[in-house]
Amino acid sequence: MHSLLQWPYRMLSSSKPDPSGKADYQCLRSPLDLEHHANAFESLILSRCASPGCTRREKLRVDKGMSRKLTGSGVLTDGYMKRFNAAVDAACNKYTKRLEKCHDESGLTISRLDAKTRVTEFQADLCVSFDEDTDLETIFKDVIDQPAADVKIFGQPGVSYEHFEIRKGEYICFEITEKPGKVFEKLFQVNRLYNVLKDDMIGADTKIAAMGLLMNGKREEFEIVSLCMREFFSLASDAKYDLEPMVEPARIPFFLMYTPYRNIFGVMQDLKNTVDSKFNEMDGKFEKMDGKFEKMDGKLDELNRTMGLVLKHLNIVP
Repeated sequence: MHSLLQWPYRMLSSSKPDPSGKADYQCLRSPLDLEHHANAFESLILSRCASPGCTRREKLRVDKGMSRKLTGSGVLTDGYMKRFNAAVDAACNKYTKRLEKCHDESGLTISRLDAKTRVTEFQADLCVSFDEDTDLETIFKDVIDQPAADVKIFGQPGVSYEHFEIRKGEYICFEITEKPGKVFEKLFQVNRLYNVLKDDMIGADTKIAAMGLLMNGKREEFEIVSLCMREFFSLASDAKYDLEPMVEPARIPFFLMYTPYRNIFGVMQDLKNTVDSKFNEMDGKFEKMDGKFEKMDGKLDELNRTMGLVLKHLNIVP
C-alpha cells in the first residue's frame, strides 16, 4: 500500500506499541503538526483530521502470529484468488460494452489478482481515529466537491455521506488508488488489513466506523468501476464464490469516493520539487562562488602585502 507521509519527530517506535494495536502510530493534535508534510493531497485531509485531534496508524510489521492468521484465513491461497477473480469477472461482465468503450477511450482495464509474494510489512494510507466526535463531510471537505456525484455508498440502506458521524475513538480506514483499474486489488488489500488483521492493526476493542477507497481517474471510469464494485459486493456473499472472509458493507459502510484533485496536486508537487531542486542547485553554485571569492580575497590580501613591501622598498611609502 501507499505510504506517502513521514513523521520522524512523531513516529513512535514499534517497540512501544499502543496496547490497542500493534501498528505504528502518530498523534496529531493540530494542523501545525503537518508543517513538514510534503504531499498536498493528504495534507488537506489530515489537516482536517488533526483539527479535532487524531491518531494515525501507518505501518504494521508482520510477526509469526499474523502470518499464521493470514494463512488460516485462506485469503492468500490460489483458490481464494481464483474465486475472487471469478467474482470480479462476473461483476464486470455485466458492463462489458461500457468497459470496452471506456477502454477504447481511456485505456481502462480492470485488473485481476496475481499470486501474492510474502509481505513483511503492511502500509495504510489513511487509518485514523479521533479524539472528538466528527463526521465524514468535515474530514473530506477539501477533496469532495459534489457529494451526490462523487460518493458511492455500499451496504446499509439510509446511510448518508453528509450526515455520517464518527464517534470519539472510532476509526475510518481508507486507501488511495491512483489507477481506477486497480480498484479490486485495493479492495483485496483493504480486506486483508482491516478485516483479517484488524485486531493486530488497531486493536480488538476498537471500532471501524467506515471503510473505503479514494479513486483518481476520469469520471466515466469512476462511474463504471462503482457499478462493477456494487455488483461484486452482491456476489461476494454467494456461496458459489466462497469469499469468506470479505469486508461486509452491510456491517461497516463502504465508500467509493471520486477525488481527481490529485492530478492537480501532483502537478503542484512536481512543480514544487522542481523549484526546490533548482534552488538547491543554485545554492550549490553560490557556495562554489563563495569559495572562489574567498580564494580571490586571499590572493588580493597577499598582493596588497607584496605591493606594500615593494613601495616601502622604493621609499614611495614613508
